[in-house]
Amino acid sequence: MARLVVDSKLADRVIVVDDGSDDQTADGAGEVEGVAVIRLEHNRGKGAAMHAGLEASNEPVVLFLDADLLGLMSQHISGLLEPVLSDTADMTVGVFRGGRLHTDLAHMISPSLSGQRAIRRSILKNLDMDSVGFGIERALTELWHANSIRVKVIILHGVTHRMKEEKRGYWEGVRQRAAMFADILRFEAGRIRRKLNRKESSGSKIDKP
Repeated sequence: MARLVVDSKLADRVIVVDDGSDDQTADGAGEVEGVAVIRLEHNRGKGAAMHAGLEASNEPVVLFLDADLLGLMSQHISGLLEPVLSDTADMTVGVFRGGRLHTDLAHMISPSLSGQRAIRRSILKNLDMDSVGFGIERALTELWHANSIRVKVIILHGVTHRMKEEKRGYWEGVRQRAAMFADILRFEAGRIRRKLNRKESSGSKIDKP
């Protein structure tokens, strides 16, 4: 996949972040000319890994892609990047269709959890990416709603990804999936608290003497 992104005419820089993994993904990516690999010593979570990649670049538009995608093609990369580069969107969100039934259904039910996004760097400047873990996609979606940024959903025909259970074995995959949903639920709980606090602040009144 790294080679595909390098060959894209729209990508100026390709960075692969190894978040303390024990597989060979980073080694394989490092063999591709034009790819920079960042290795994090310990697993710090998806949000922190994305932040590390962001800090290693300076381009005004960044594209985030999961490393385990299957079926990704150059037109998918262009489809995600072009609306942001042409200033018709501030963020694009790629959703799977026609890949595998279970990943298609997951994106139909909750497209906001997609990790395939192109986004303006300026939108990310006030986002605490390090603390949200797998809640990063929900955090990006909250920016979408809170800041009224322009978002375009891009259909990624024929794209899917390997399930955690396929990569790690059934029980380890289940454990990692549970950890992912725990991060998402923690973020959602915090989002609800923030919303309630805003309502309380806006609804409070000061009694005049």
